Amino acid sequence: MNGAMAAAISCPQCGSPFSFREGTRNALCPCCGTSLAVSGEAGIPRFYLEERLDLATARSAARKFLAASGVDRDLVHTLRFEKGELCFLPFWSLKGLAVGWQWMERESVVREEVFDERGTRRTVERNGPREQIFETVASPFEFSSPAFDNSAFGLRGIALAGAVLPLRVMDHGELERRGTVFDPVKGADQVRCEALAAARNRSCPDGVLRTRDGIRLCSERLALISYPVWRLSFSAEERVYPVIVDAVNGRILKGRFPGRRELRLLPPMLAILVLVYAWTLHRALGGLALFAFLAWMHASRGLSPATLAVFFFRLAERKEDVGHG
Repeated sequence: MNGAMAAAISCPQCGSPFSFREGTRNALCPCCGTSLAVSGEAGIPRFYLEERLDLATARSAARKFLAASGVDRDLVHTLRFEKGELCFLPFWSLKGLAVGWQWMERESVVREEVFDERGTRRTVERNGPREQIFETVASPFEFSSPAFDNSAFGLRGIALAGAVLPLRVMDHGELERRGTVFDPVKGADQVRCEALAAARNRSCPDGVLRTRDGIRLCSERLALISYPVWRLSFSAEERVYPVIVDAVNGRILKGRFPGRRELRLLPPMLAILVLVYAWTLHRALGGLALFAFLAWMHASRGLSPATLAVFFFRLAERKEDVGHG
């Protein structure tokens, strides 16, 4: 007796369910006759994009961006480069056809010409009867989605990258020797659900009140594409500033940069003038002003010799760091 188990899938061409024996590599749809090559998740092709920027060019692109981004230019020249790492980030790429039907109900707009009490004619718009539309959907579809948590890198998608740039077959060992290869976390089923939702949203125009559809994705071509970025680190004044550079076009994707340095002469000078003036008027008033100043320092910055020294003698203060991406 043959111990092979049967598996059931849907035909990507016509959507009809059919079954095949475990281990089968080719199957024929009984409804439309389409010949299908059967493969599991391990059979999803993987590609990568070659980086076009080396480490020196990526560092230069980061410094040029810093010089033109409104941060302290004097500090830009003192930034010390710490390290750079080439990273290959995985993205799902799904291409296919969005086919099916869609029913929509939306409000219509009726334009009418009216005359006011002066006899001036003008056109007004009002809501007309609701329209019901039924149409078929058959359009090519392309969807890209990160296969990992990309919040630290700022690269949201590579929808057009695979169509414009040449893809190379993934060689995991070679890429690991050149940089860090990130493995996908998001599964193929989740990407299919996201792509189907995006296809439905794309076919639904604005102003629709209700909608129903029977849209599905056919002729699916699913692949994993690894995209190269440089992860750089700079340091200044005992702080580290990370910068993510696109290794294909040199664009700054994400980063944190030092803020401008500004002189803060007014607060300490004003505090000194108020204390001196209050003391010259009356000792009790001077003591009250001193107590009020110390109480404000304690509530806002903490009361210690170090905080007092910073307030009165540290006249140059740096603003908060500038974030990008």
